[in-house]
Amino acid sequence: MTDLYINDRQMPPPDAYHVGFETLGSFERNANGNLVGDLVAVKTTLTVGWKMLDDASCKQILGSAKPFFVSVDYYDPDAGERIRKTMFARPGGGKVALDAGGGLWWRDVGCVFVER
Repeated sequence: MTDLYINDRQMPPPDAYHVGFETLGSFERNANGNLVGDLVAVKTTLTVGWKMLDDASCKQILGSAKPFFVSVDYYDPDAGERIRKTMFARPGGGKVALDAGGGLWWRDVGCVFVER
């Protein structure tokens, strides 16, 4: 269910997967304490993370998230199915960890995607 595709390339399965929703608009309370305002849109935010990745997988993820806007296929719990959206990509870094054989591994790699 948490398969993630960025620009039609399948990414390694994430260890952390959070779908959130941001309300865009201007809101304030009136004299009666009621909330009033203008709703512009509700946008999806997808936050994904990996506990440990080899160097090639880390490069694949961060490289795919480099363009400003990317096509993201993911499971949306609100829709109850896999959907595709154009999203702004905010690739996160990771921390270097070395394995016993001297190979390069990355831990705590993450990305945030925000619906356009």
